[in-house]
Amino acid sequence: MKRILFLAAALYCLVLNTHAQTPAQTQGMKKAILKNDAPAAETLLAAGANPNAVVEIVPGFATTYLITAASNNSLDLVKLLLKHKAQVNQPDAFKATALMAAAGKGNKEMVALLLASGADARAKDDDGKDALALAKEGGNAEIIKLLEQKLQ
Repeated sequence: MKRILFLAAALYCLVLNTHAQTPAQTQGMKKAILKNDAPAAETLLAAGANPNAVVEIVPGFATTYLITAASNNSLDLVKLLLKHKAQVNQPDAFKATALMAAAGKGNKEMVALLLASGADARAKDDDGKDALALAKEGGNAEIIKLLEQKLQ
């Protein structure tokens, strides 16, 4: 029994270690995302950077690379992060998601991509707003229509 527990613990540590992100990878990914540098992000992700790392782009505000890329209207980076298994519904510190960011920015192609990738259109942030509410605030009729169709 002890042997099984030891092996399970060792395997668990190995899994955690393979998903660990070095400070250099974190800083490199933050820089690549903020500069909309898809080739640099691709290199870092291929080298093992975690596409789901929780980062602070603004001190004290935990977010994700995917939300940051969506907020910056970086469609190529969003595609790249999704390709590398970024969790499409992973929220930031205020429970906002990449779909909410894209809907608020009025990026129809990105909203469609995120929805096709499994984004939850019903998710609500800390203010109780979903992607549709944010799209309505932005006034983009195409995104409003797209989200209303998804919610039916």
